[in-house]
Amino acid sequence: MFTYPKLTSSEQASLPKLIAPPSAIPNKFEDSTHQLFYCQTTDGAMVLKVCNAATIEKSAFWRGANHLFAADFPNNLGDIHLTHHFLAKNGTLTVPEFIAACANRFVITRFVTGRDLETEQIAEQWAVALANHIAQLHQCTYSRWGKLHAPQFSAQQWASRLHETLSFLAEQDDTHLEEALLSEVLTQATNINETEFVPVMLDLRWDQFRDCESSADDTDPLALIDLDAFVIAPRALDLILLEYVLSPMQWARFKQHYTQTHAWPDLAAQKACYQLLLFLMNVLGERDLAKWMQRI
Repeated sequence: MFTYPKLTSSEQASLPKLIAPPSAIPNKFEDSTHQLFYCQTTDGAMVLKVCNAATIEKSAFWRGANHLFAADFPNNLGDIHLTHHFLAKNGTLTVPEFIAACANRFVITRFVTGRDLETEQIAEQWAVALANHIAQLHQCTYSRWGKLHAPQFSAQQWASRLHETLSFLAEQDDTHLEEALLSEVLTQATNINETEFVPVMLDLRWDQFRDCESSADDTDPLALIDLDAFVIAPRALDLILLEYVLSPMQWARFKQHYTQTHAWPDLAAQKACYQLLLFLMNVLGERDLAKWMQRI
């Protein structure tokens, strides 16, 4: 009899029965907040993600997400089935089938057959597919922001909470921010006036996707396999994050397709503020602040 790693007997009692020993999937980053396992079961191949509590406590990303958006990670894993349902309904990309989850502990999804995307080898079609997906999600607009399934904060609260979160993260950061830059950005945060909010994946990177082009079904061949970090946030924050993620050529293709359904906003008033927020949350691992601020 085989058992699921890291789970108690009661936690795995109702899970699909294993037919082989689970195998660990190597983490791509030292600060990964889950341990991953490939599991062969009587109901097909699954992926088990087990929370790494020690890593989560040290994570600048989750400190920022929880402080600003009240994301409540990892307790919110108890509601992650709602995220799967939301993206299947409102997005354009394939998402893994939800199997089971437990707040603060684990998520099990059906394994998505395909290959992981390599940042250096992103096909043009993926930038177009991502643009269509983001444009579709941005059709879902909200007057409040916060948790994906229950945005609890008013538009008027954005500036003050953003200011508080930037100050909080700056105190935790070890890069010794220049006082002049921090002061400038905090002033900008105070004056930001966001009125429209959309679904945003705060940790969007190409390694969160999979190419399932060889699959036999008719779904979009680009699959989004990591759904933990969705919130309701300003559209400008999403677009600034995307400009960091995409190459200049991919960014041009993204804008070309995105603007078929959305007017392009003026991002100047928020740019430096959101740049610093993303840096302090360590979204892409860059630790050279000057390089980061000049990159886009």
